Amino acid sequence: MGKFELETAPPSEELLAIAKQELRETPEVRAAAVEELRKLVEAATDLCYPTDEEFLIIFLRPTKFYAESALKLMRNIAEFNKTYKETLFNLMPADVQNVFIEHNIINILTNRDQHGRRMMVVNMGETWDPKAVSEEHIFRVLYTIHKLAVLEPATQISGVVVIYDFKGMGMKHVRSMSPGGAKRLLTFIQEASPLRVKGIHFINQPMLFSMVWSLFKPFVQDKLNKRMFFHGDKLSKLHEHVHKECLPSNYGGTLPALDYGGKQWYPVAEQHLDFIKKWNSCGFK
Repeated sequence: MGKFELETAPPSEELLAIAKQELRETPEVRAAAVEELRKLVEAATDLCYPTDEEFLIIFLRPTKFYAESALKLMRNIAEFNKTYKETLFNLMPADVQNVFIEHNIINILTNRDQHGRRMMVVNMGETWDPKAVSEEHIFRVLYTIHKLAVLEPATQISGVVVIYDFKGMGMKHVRSMSPGGAKRLLTFIQEASPLRVKGIHFINQPMLFSMVWSLFKPFVQDKLNKRMFFHGDKLSKLHEHVHKECLPSNYGGTLPALDYGGKQWYPVAEQHLDFIKKWNSCGFK
């Protein structure tokens, strides 16, 4: 197992080449966009966001350095935080520590995929005890992880891949999911997150999965729909998108089986409390 740490170093030449190709990022475009977005944020009297360059870049990369689009994303995030204030207000890692440490539901892989994307596995079946961990708890953990992921230039540029593993899912799990929870998750992914979601893969879905999917389907927009893949137990299908060399043997990959989980990952969150507080201060004044 590699050690968990956030990769906060400036992007390599190789990454900058990808950013130029996919996100229009050049030193000139970047400087102009930062300047324009800073003015827009300062002029938006109802919004409260830091305006240092590193922070603004978090919103400019996913919007391909169009400052107006970046401001719209910031507004969407403020709106989302307002709508789900009870769930998210001032949320700190310590508030979700027990879910990270005691329940192996969400796992971040220490390596990236063949395109340099961060990979996350969400276990929605046998390791999830809905009595102990609600749908809302899971969302709070996902939200906490995304605050850390946006700190990584490599993740800002290359994006993320999520694998939802439904192995062992039963009726108790299905009953623990709601249309409201589905809407919250999809609104977040599609409108209120600065992360570039490059693929969502569903594996090991049982027959019951159709009931779960009926909750989510109404909220899925076209762009995300094209990035969702349903593989069942055919892991070779998953490998067409995420190469075997990048996956642990649990998922038919050539890397060692997973021997780590949220408790190994949690200390990373505690190392970046200043940034999390900064993020928590954003939104409407």
